[in-house]
Amino acid sequence: MIKGSKICGVSDPKTLEYIINHPNPPLFIGFICNYKKSPRFIEIDKLKKLINVDKKKCEFVAVLVKPDYDILENIKDLPFDYYQLYNCELDQIEFIKKKYSKKIITAITVDTPEDVKNYKLYKDITDIYLFD
Repeated sequence: MIKGSKICGVSDPKTLEYIINHPNPPLFIGFICNYKKSPRFIEIDKLKKLINVDKKKCEFVAVLVKPDYDILENIKDLPFDYYQLYNCELDQIEFIKKKYSKKIITAITVDTPEDVKNYKLYKDITDIYLFD
């Protein structure tokens, strides 16, 4: 049974409006906030304008790769429900969750079957796991 889905990398108003107003919208919509190598990366000024909308039933996710203090401070007041974190140590995730009061999606990079077991490290601070 599918409990929800996520569309990630939204970067333009027309697409966002279509997704939010779809009769069967995804549970999550993700925005690439600080990974400039991604073709779906969105600059902070554009992001602020883009997500200033009625989310309706969708939850917004800030996709962050090893975020630094500047990006976290720049997005802290934006209407994100979750922070999806890549390449962060356990103590960084704990700090981010506590300081910014966001639900956490921990992205775990899987190169070997052993990597899957790493989810146990984050069980006390992660709300959702993403195996990538």
